[in-house]
Amino acid sequence: MMLITTSHRPTRRTRSFGHDLEKVFPNSLYLTRGKKTIQDLLMEAYDRNYERLLIINVWKGNPLKMTFIKVDPDDWGYLGYLYLHGIKLQREIGFRDIRPIREEMPFIVTTAKRVGIDHVAFAQAFAELTGGKFVPRRERSLLGIADRYNTDVLGVIERHPRGMAVNFYRLDVTKERTVGPLISVKIWIMEDGRRWDYKEALGLKRSRSGQSKE
Repeated sequence: MMLITTSHRPTRRTRSFGHDLEKVFPNSLYLTRGKKTIQDLLMEAYDRNYERLLIINVWKGNPLKMTFIKVDPDDWGYLGYLYLHGIKLQREIGFRDIRPIREEMPFIVTTAKRVGIDHVAFAQAFAELTGGKFVPRRERSLLGIADRYNTDVLGVIERHPRGMAVNFYRLDVTKERTVGPLISVKIWIMEDGRRWDYKEALGLKRSRSGQSKE
């Protein structure tokens, strides 16, 4: 599915986040970057038959941005970016010993029930970024969707007080709750021009720009 790495000199928390993502994106690999350039990483991903390269960027010790790149030696390119409010690691949710899935398996992206059109748009974008498949939730259960597409892994777009969030299910681990990591997203941007900003969505930027300076 994808090769996962970080910017240079990542913090321990960022490395842990990369390892957590390795456990929820099927047949993916977290790779310590070292001194590798973007071109080195693209060739590494291509040699391993991955379709995506994910780079986690750090700010003040925490993951700030997720950059998704299409892997193709003749036509590679940036697909889009997620800017993060924060994350919650699997160990912080209560899961410490989840194993990566080392086989091909559909990665299904859907939404929680009764969310807005912005959440649906993000679910579609997240599926494109990751190479997964978007499935509308409607009134279907998550177990029903997983059975329909023969998978154990679901990425679910949820409401969040400061934007929206991505959470993950590993149904081979537990069918009762999410395993994480929980990713809180404040901005997402696609290279084709689609974007969403939680402040713009709430009208905060416009109201602040209209305030007079004292």
